[in-house]
Amino acid sequence: MQQAAAIVDPSLSRLWFDQAARPLAEDRHHYASLGIRAVRQEFPVLIAGLDWRAAGREILLHVQADNYDHLPPRGWWVDASDAPLQAGSVPVGGGFQQPPNPYNEAKAWLCFPGWREYHNHSSHQNSPWAPLRESGKYGLLAVLVQLQHDLNKAEVTVP
Repeated sequence: MQQAAAIVDPSLSRLWFDQAARPLAEDRHHYASLGIRAVRQEFPVLIAGLDWRAAGREILLHVQADNYDHLPPRGWWVDASDAPLQAGSVPVGGGFQQPPNPYNEAKAWLCFPGWREYHNHSSHQNSPWAPLRESGKYGLLAVLVQLQHDLNKAEVTVP
């Protein structure tokens, strides 16, 4: 049985992204206290700095939220010029994956609920995105806060 193609509305994606990301700019002190800061916030991209305590530095995350009305965001680690970080300079373990990603792109990827690569990966087809999105628990900033927390767990290693 062939699935129908999803109808994606760019203006709706922009609206949902702007609403989801707005608190990061409006309450930047709160998010800074959690170890998260906005570096760039312009639909469909959010670049956030996350405090990586084990490494003693901040690491930048590129969040790509095109088709945000239908699909979860994608995410990968980047340098200051937004170029993807390669193996050896990204967190490893506990769901943090080395490049290449499931699309064979030279980007690290995030194997956590709420991230596109997780839900598209063949190992997670029993965890569809739509019900999670409807729960409200996996909004853009919620997955950033969770990622910040997971980044600083003991099983995540520093290259």
